Amino acid sequence: MLKSTKRALTLLFLLLTPIITANLTRVNAEFATDQSGMINGVLAHEMTSQEAQTLAKSNITWVSCDVTSNTSDDCEWDQIYSLAKQYNLSLLGILDWHLMNYSQTFQLSDWSNAVNQAINEFGDVVKTWEIWNEPNFAWNSYGFYNGTAQQYVTLMQTAYDNIKSAAPNDTVIGLGGVPLFTGAEPTIANTYASQAFVWAQSVVQLGGMKYCDAIAVHAYPYGAYNQISQLAFEYFLQNYQQLCQGKPIWVTEVGQESFSTNWAATETQQSAFLNQSYSLLQGLGVKAYIWYELNDNYTDRPDSNFGLFDNSGNQKDAFSVFANLASPSLSPTPVPSTAPELSFGLVLALIIVILFCTILIRKWGNPKLKKTIQNS
Repeated sequence: MLKSTKRALTLLFLLLTPIITANLTRVNAEFATDQSGMINGVLAHEMTSQEAQTLAKSNITWVSCDVTSNTSDDCEWDQIYSLAKQYNLSLLGILDWHLMNYSQTFQLSDWSNAVNQAINEFGDVVKTWEIWNEPNFAWNSYGFYNGTAQQYVTLMQTAYDNIKSAAPNDTVIGLGGVPLFTGAEPTIANTYASQAFVWAQSVVQLGGMKYCDAIAVHAYPYGAYNQISQLAFEYFLQNYQQLCQGKPIWVTEVGQESFSTNWAATETQQSAFLNQSYSLLQGLGVKAYIWYELNDNYTDRPDSNFGLFDNSGNQKDAFSVFANLASPSLSPTPVPSTAPELSFGLVLALIIVILFCTILIRKWGNPKLKKTIQNS
C-alpha cells in the first residue's frame, strides 16, 4: 500500500509539473515584457534641484549633457552631475569639443588625456558615453577632429579603449547623433541627412563598429511634423539598423519647439510631436528616447523653445505627455503562448492536489488502514 501511494504521488507530480511550469513561465514572460521598454531621458544644459526631483519621481530618469571642466561653459555640467548623483538619475556624458574647451589645436594625446580625466572624475555616475556631437557636420570640427570618417574612427577608438580599460561594462555610443531628417537642406536631392549616411557608411567600412556598443541618431522635424519627416525618420532609421551590424540605436536628441519666429509653433504642436514621434520610434525598436531639451532658452537664444519647462520653471504640456508615455503599464502585457491558461490549468492542478492529499489524510487517519500497512 505504501509503495503504491508513493508511485501515485510521483505520477501526479510528473503530470502536474509541465502545467505549473508552463504557467509560471508564461507569467514571468509577461511581466518581463511589461517591464521592458525604451530608456526615457532629457538633454540638459542647466537643471535645478526641483527639476531633478521631478524627473526622479517620473519615469524620465536619464539626463544627457556635454562633459566639461570649464565652469564658464554654457553647459552646467558640474551642477547636473551633482544633481544626478544626489537624485539617482542615470547620466549620459557627451565627450566633444566642450571637453576640449573649444580648442582648435588639440592633438590626439590631449583628447586621450581629457577622456581619462572625465572617466576618473565622473565615472562613478556616468556609465554611458557618447563620442562627439553630430560629427558629420563640418561646423562641429575642432582641433584634431577634421570631420573625416577616418579621424572620427580614430577619435572613437581612443575613447573606447580608454573607457573600456577603466570600466569594461560602460556603454560607448558611436556616430554622435547623425540626423534622420534635415528638410531640404542643402538641396532636395542631397540633404545633410543623406550626406550623413554616406559619412556613416565610411565609418563602418573603416571598422568603426568595433569601437562602440551602440549608435546615436537625432530626430528633428525642422518645422511642422508631417508625412515627409515621418517617412524620413523611418527610412534612415531602418537603413542605420542594417548598416550598423545590429548595434542598438539610441535617439539622443529628438525635439520640437513650442514657439518659433520661423514657423507658427505652439505647445500643442510640441506635445503632439512628442506623442507621435515616441510611438513611431518605439515601434521601430530604438533603445532610448532622449528629448531635446529640459528647459527653454538655456542661453537666451531666439528659436530655442524646445524645453519641457518654460523660462519660469513651469512644466509645459509636453512634460505631462512624456511622463505618461514613459510610465510603465500597471498590468502585464499579453504574450502569445501555447501554455495552458493560468485561470484553468494551474487552478485545476491545484484542486487535484488538494483533493488527493485530503483523501490520503483521511485514509491515514483510519486505524484499520494503519494496522494493515504496519503488518504489510
